[in-house]
Amino acid sequence: MSTNTEPALYLAAVQWQDEEPSLEFRIEGSELPKFKRANELDLRFRVIADRPRRCIGTVERSKDGTNSVPCDLPAVSLRQCEKCQTKDNIAAANMHQAHRRGPEAISKPMAAYLTHPHRLYAAIFRDGSTKVGTTRGSSGGNRLIEQGAWYAKYLAQVDDGFMVRELEDLVTEELGINQAVDTRKKFAGHLEPLSNQELIDRLEQLSNETEGLISKEIGTRGALLGERWSNPRTEDPMWSDLVAYPAAISQGAHQFTIQSMVGRLAGCNRQGFEENFLLDLQPLLAHPIETGDFEIDEFIMQDSLF
Repeated sequence: MSTNTEPALYLAAVQWQDEEPSLEFRIEGSELPKFKRANELDLRFRVIADRPRRCIGTVERSKDGTNSVPCDLPAVSLRQCEKCQTKDNIAAANMHQAHRRGPEAISKPMAAYLTHPHRLYAAIFRDGSTKVGTTRGSSGGNRLIEQGAWYAKYLAQVDDGFMVRELEDLVTEELGINQAVDTRKKFAGHLEPLSNQELIDRLEQLSNETEGLISKEIGTRGALLGERWSNPRTEDPMWSDLVAYPAAISQGAHQFTIQSMVGRLAGCNRQGFEENFLLDLQPLLAHPIETGDFEIDEFIMQDSLF
């Protein structure tokens, strides 16, 4: 059992800005976040087993965009307190149903958020999973890189977030393209990826079908784009030969260096091992951690059965 009385750290989020990742930490007893550049970040920490998890907070949307709102309450779910979880659930429902409910049926800040131009995109991940999605603004923002897409194509830009969701639903209903991809599929894709060319070919075929469907629906409220996007890590050798990190990050003591990130997934090294490890940071969210010079948990690499 830990006897450390120093304020604990809590990982609250993986943040992306200009295609560069950073880790947002919260300090127990403080509302001010602490940001650490993720690439080449050395981490040595252990999870404090006898302290409660802390809520990671919530996100507010307005005409100016999105804004993180911190919270210092204990987490009752995996990562949030009851109040923040309820707030996020309501916001998500309003966001995804806004085009059906109309601006009068959702909050004024949410309606103002959606009155800006939005883009519709098709994305593909390394296992071949595809999705259709939306992003606010005329530049695409950080949405694709936050989600860990490998390749994508911005299909269209329309006047607002209400219409873009109509198009998104149309693509799902007519072509059967999902609006989300499970992180477990993204993770597996980095361990056994399809070739980049195969992914590009699949995405191009999907995009052609989607553009043909939505072209007559846009009218004067938008325009087709046909703008291709690639994750900056497609040429990074770190992501060419990865093995799963063989320990639970939400418990025990760990030491590794993050070399680069795709979405919330980290490619990292650990001293004494030749392998490049793939690690999902989300299970660490909300857990109290401490840093220091203490013994690190050992793990043993298992040989492949084949």
